Amino acid sequence: MGCEHLDEYYELYALGAAPEGAGEDIREHVTSQCAYCVEHLREAALSIYLLCLAPKPVRPDPKLKSQILKRLRKR
Repeated sequence: MGCEHLDEYYELYALGAAPEGAGEDIREHVTSQCAYCVEHLREAALSIYLLCLAPKPVRPDPKLKSQILKRLRKR
């Protein structure tokens, strides 16, 4: 069996939130230079980084919001 059983935990591991057993397995595999785990952990770190770059939601101007809702109701 390969490391596929760890696929759902790489992002959690990078965030420090992986369940104890999975975290230990990933740490052990990365320490031993398991190519599969190193690559997937690298991808997880990139995914987390890109999500952190996402813009924060902005509340629309109340007048603009009202105008948009009126237009939608007319349709």
